[in-house]
Amino acid sequence: MLKTIKDRIDKKFIIRFIKFGVVGTSGIAVNTGVLWVLKGLLGVPLAVAPIFAIGTAVLSNFILNNYWTWNENKKSRKHSFFHRLWRYYLSASLGALINYVVLLTLTNYLDIHYLIANLAGIFLGMVSNFMLGEFWVFKSEEE
Repeated sequence: MLKTIKDRIDKKFIIRFIKFGVVGTSGIAVNTGVLWVLKGLLGVPLAVAPIFAIGTAVLSNFILNNYWTWNENKKSRKHSFFHRLWRYYLSASLGALINYVVLLTLTNYLDIHYLIANLAGIFLGMVSNFMLGEFWVFKSEEE
């Protein structure tokens, strides 16, 4: 029987969410750094640069989440490394889409600096990324 979200919120869930936040913070650094290099130093258009910045951050976050955030269920995971990677990119696509749309909207329509707008987009995509990671990407056999 599927557990409800309320049934799943325990000490381990909260610790995973905190770890996810730490990993996400490193992902913000990766995303912002790649975006700054591509747009700020190399002049890549704003419509293109975030796609590469987000993709690089998603890969970095997957590796850290796979080996640290959801490490306790590694022996009972339902899917292989590459299957989890595929699922992670797919689930992160929702967060990435939110990030991209917020970045362009805030920059183009509200004249907010692109690095600040990027942080707002990252924050808004975080919850969906965690929930999909918890219940779909890193799901163990017994769940």
